[in-house]
Amino acid sequence: MTQLLFLLAGAAYLVQLALFALLHLRGGRDPVSEAVSDYGVGPGRRLFALYGAAGIAAAAALAGALLADGRFPAQGWLYLLAMAVLRLGVLAFPTDLEGERLTRSGRAHYLFAVASFALAYMAVDVLSPFAASLAAEGARPLLNGLGRVVAASLAGVVICLIPALRRIFGLVERIFLLSVLLWLGLFAFAMA
Repeated sequence: MTQLLFLLAGAAYLVQLALFALLHLRGGRDPVSEAVSDYGVGPGRRLFALYGAAGIAAAAALAGALLADGRFPAQGWLYLLAMAVLRLGVLAFPTDLEGERLTRSGRAHYLFAVASFALAYMAVDVLSPFAASLAAEGARPLLNGLGRVVAASLAGVVICLIPALRRIFGLVERIFLLSVLLWLGLFAFAMA
């Protein structure tokens, strides 16, 4: 059962990766300056919702796998489960586009997004030592490298909130989101 949950989580992360790519092919947004959440406003809303739902399912399946496995600290599955729940808020409250007046929905969206970003990093951080010793040996160097990208890009996301660097926020955010997605997906497959 545990192996199946790891495989389901990995498959859901692959679906999320494909939807992430499709968002960028069809989205009509500037991937350097505009946030990924901007796809959730306007014509890309449905595709963004599918992308978000795939990520929620992946995180929940991985949390279940970690809980069922029993070799991982409770923080790992708790962070993933909390992240999945918070991402429901990201989907429920559309963002405000850059330059528009900040609304209640936009504020709620930002709070849910910031909290889910923090939890994503915390999950990768707490699971990294276990990945280094328990994951399939061939995946370990990739997980190690991706873990460093996750940490550096989260710092970059925070730094890019400075107005002078806001014009590259979208690019740095995409690096963070993609590295988290790849780390969690690879981890899931490497544990199966």
